[in-house]
Amino acid sequence: MDKNKALQNARANYKAAMVSSGAAFMIVLVLIDPDTYLLSALNGLELFGTKVAPALFPFFFFSGLITRLGGAERAGALFRRPASLFYNVPGCGGYVWCMSVLSGYPVGAKLTRELYEGGAIDRAQARAIASFTSTSGPLFVVGTVAAGMFENAKAGYILLAVHFTAALINGFFYRGKKQSFVGAAVKPKKSRPLEAVSESMSSALSSLLTVGGYIVVFGMAADALVNVGLIPLLARLFEPLVSREVAEGVLIGLIEVTKGADRIAKAGVDAYSALPALSFILSFGGLSIIGQSLSFLSPCGIGAGKFLLMKLTQSLAALLLSLILAIAIKAFS
Repeated sequence: MDKNKALQNARANYKAAMVSSGAAFMIVLVLIDPDTYLLSALNGLELFGTKVAPALFPFFFFSGLITRLGGAERAGALFRRPASLFYNVPGCGGYVWCMSVLSGYPVGAKLTRELYEGGAIDRAQARAIASFTSTSGPLFVVGTVAAGMFENAKAGYILLAVHFTAALINGFFYRGKKQSFVGAAVKPKKSRPLEAVSESMSSALSSLLTVGGYIVVFGMAADALVNVGLIPLLARLFEPLVSREVAEGVLIGLIEVTKGADRIAKAGVDAYSALPALSFILSFGGLSIIGQSLSFLSPCGIGAGKFLLMKLTQSLAALLLSLILAIAIKAFS
């Protein structure tokens, strides 16, 4: 037991040292070149204020309200059989998936936490639900990425289908044991209507500020790695497979997905050729999205390592599906 505790302490100290070193590195860069990184932070705030916050706030508030009033349990009745059959979770897992595909990151994680804290699901079920409900939404995939960046909305619907299918496939790898299914026997806690409105409003605003903070910080981190030359250097390793610009976009997307998709678009490739790269980074979500999701999922007993593995297998499934589609599109075009 002492060895295990010492090992845990060593790991915790190592992680703390890594995060502290990264923070110190960013402080030094900001002091050396304040104009560049203040502009980066401003761009992140602008992205959050004009694109992300207006899209997410209504879903944060109304989905939270539905959950607190017991609507997730009623809606879950529609999904009870497929959710139990395919993923060994209660029907409310299907409700979380629907809300996630409608609204995007990190609504699925937020609802999973609310169901867990309300007593509707246990830890094993929360982990299983998180594995297939971490998705982007159509507004971002089709509107922002495909139509806005690549000027090809039709390709966006293909990208969206790949993205959602990969999430559903991913859930099979993390489905809980059948014996752990207790959802039918658990009654989630419900709030009174006025309390539910107040709680949902407070939770939505708090969650929104958390999301905004992650967007700004990880956007600055992505810019820093580009400016110091690390990402361009790593991108050269992938030149036999893709162009350096696309490789840079993927590497940036592993940190902040919006910046990564924009970099791929500026590489001059068409949307269909970029389908594998876009599918990979959209399903992985970037460290910014992963950090946002973990801020909600940590109380459910889902650690960073486990969630990173979930996102990696989801992104690999999306990459494989998109490669098959890209080959098929070229063959029949």
